[in-house]
Amino acid sequence: MRFLWRGFRGSVAKLTQRATRLGAAAFAVFAFAAVCPRAQAQSAPAPRPSATVKPPKVPLHAEVFVDTNKLGQVSHIVSMKPSSDKGFNTQVWGNATQAYIRTPEGSAVAGLYRLSYDYSPATQKVRRSVSLLKTDGVDPNAPGIVTIMQKSLDAAQKRQSQPQAPTKLPDFDKITQPTPSH
Repeated sequence: MRFLWRGFRGSVAKLTQRATRLGAAAFAVFAFAAVCPRAQAQSAPAPRPSATVKPPKVPLHAEVFVDTNKLGQVSHIVSMKPSSDKGFNTQVWGNATQAYIRTPEGSAVAGLYRLSYDYSPATQKVRRSVSLLKTDGVDPNAPGIVTIMQKSLDAAQKRQSQPQAPTKLPDFDKITQPTPSH
């Protein structure tokens, strides 16, 4: 306790001077801290507005015909009846490739299915309906599209990670000397 009081010993004039200096220093620190972020904020570029996606104002309908394997995975996209909106068609195709089609009991039936996608502008929601068209003519042991895509992506990444062997160029003399033409 004694060391705390040493700083306060002295005349009232000295104490007032110390308090004034400390107050001025504290004010300068707080003023600098308050001004710096404003200066930095003013010099920073204004953020760009983010792109807003506007939902379509018309109803959309698309159909995708897919083959499934014995696990219920989509193994092949047979055909597609697109809508007039390219973005919607892209989303429909992506959703169809990742689909698993199962019965309510949880089992899968290999076959040809029709996936119908209907967009309602009133609710801004997409309704998907699934109907089995036929069960014969498909390979029940075919791998799913997502599995095939993942394997090809892994193979491409593996090829890129391997060091490339330098290609051997022909000798410079063979390139610069003209060859007789017949």
